[in-house]
Amino acid sequence: MITLIGRSNVGKSTLFNVLTDKKLSLVNNYAGFTSDYICGYIKINNITTMVVDTGGIYNTTNISSLEYKITQQSISILRYSTIILFIVDGTVEITNDDIYIAKIVKSLKKEVIIVVNKIDIINNNDVIVNKFYSLGVSSTLCKISAINRNIKQLLSVLLVIFNKYRNKLITHVNTNNNINKIKVFIFGQSNVGKSTLVNKLLNKYRVLVSSKSGTTRNNITSNIIYNNYNYEITDSIGVNKDNFFFRNKKYLNVTNITKIMLNYIKYTNIILHVVCLIDKKISHYDLSLIRLIVKKNIPVVIIINKCDIYYKNLKEIKSNVINQLSFVKFIKIMFISALYDQQFSNLFQLINKINKLNNLKFKTKYINNILYNAVKKYPPIYKNKLVKLKYAYISNYNPIVINIHGKHTFYLKKSYKKYLVNYFQYTLNIFGSSIYIRIIDNK
Repeated sequence: MITLIGRSNVGKSTLFNVLTDKKLSLVNNYAGFTSDYICGYIKINNITTMVVDTGGIYNTTNISSLEYKITQQSISILRYSTIILFIVDGTVEITNDDIYIAKIVKSLKKEVIIVVNKIDIINNNDVIVNKFYSLGVSSTLCKISAINRNIKQLLSVLLVIFNKYRNKLITHVNTNNNINKIKVFIFGQSNVGKSTLVNKLLNKYRVLVSSKSGTTRNNITSNIIYNNYNYEITDSIGVNKDNFFFRNKKYLNVTNITKIMLNYIKYTNIILHVVCLIDKKISHYDLSLIRLIVKKNIPVVIIINKCDIYYKNLKEIKSNVINQLSFVKFIKIMFISALYDQQFSNLFQLINKINKLNNLKFKTKYINNILYNAVKKYPPIYKNKLVKLKYAYISNYNPIVINIHGKHTFYLKKSYKKYLVNYFQYTLNIFGSSIYIRIIDNK
């Protein structure tokens, strides 16, 4: 395993994206933007190994600070590494943080490469770059410009080390491991408890947790096997119009974050939308986000978190929430406390059930029988004339789209179409996402 380490804002995430040839790690000029570690893969000469981008390391002893938590998590990753890429900024002098990191790295006795980034800014001045030998952690120093993808020297050095540690580095990546994997995406505003929920589901401290809003700054994906089911759980960046990191136009804004989230949502099986109540009700912003997700036709569960705060008024809260979400009748709602609840088996069971229901295949005969019973119960009548609905079939799954053919169907009212949707939804017992009815007139 290769681990990228260094103080904040030296270009680790940019280099990570270049090495993995993917934009897995968000890049920002804001110092310390990366908090949790991100994993990817690099392949050189048929040798594939994992690459890990870590948060910036700080020389701090304040154990209650977020910087301390980020530092400890980054250091803990190093003991599993075979190669350490110690990233430094060639445009500035050696800092106290660089010296602190050097002491840590020297104590590990690992294969270390000092990677001097941003050489494009200093015109490749060897005198300025060579000063980093004084850190005393490696005899190998590579000059790169990650932002310009100028990393040929680094790749050459890595190839030599790859051949030396071939047995330790080789990793078999199963390209078919997504076939039976249930992809769960944790979505919601900042500081609603998404990371705490993820850590509880994984039963380990994988994602940093802090009372500071915007702690998670990258989408963090982890895998877990629970009751013989394979899950891929992603903790997402908080989407919040008031988020500190997205206020300034120099940094990522809400629009960009929303676009990134929607891109991830397309490839998921189920969304857990975590909500924290305001005055015992769902905020207007959260309701807007829920409407946005429902339109994406992906199964979703609404998680009302931090219910331990309102345990005395839980009955009132449930009534308020159900009324507010009346526009999504088939969406499941769970009231939990991610911090204190210990039993998450019910949530896993619900995820499995929704995933199975939304992947069921129904015979056309069964669909036609449902249509027949729906029409028999409430015939579609317009001006004392019966609108004939002849037959139905499913034209698409995920989401389920039912085509209904008939005669003079343009007379059907919106209320009757809504009735058909509800009738099919209840009869097919599909929840988590809505089904869609497409009326086709046969002239």
